[in-house]
Amino acid sequence: MTGKLIELLSVFIVATISRLGYAGVVLLMAIESACIPLPSEIIMPFSGYLVYTGRFNLWAVGVAGAFG
Repeated sequence: MTGKLIELLSVFIVATISRLGYAGVVLLMAIESACIPLPSEIIMPFSGYLVYTGRFNLWAVGVAGAFG
């Protein structure tokens, strides 16, 4: 059950960031700031993965995360 929940959460985060780009990072980080339990410790590693694959720029992801 827990494994399935984590899998769904990871698919949601990667799909949101992939679809919305840097705005997706800002949105998901803002959700955390609104006291909805979606911690940045989950969001930023997936953003880092997309940086690793060459889809995003490291500095731009850092700025988007800080802005969110």
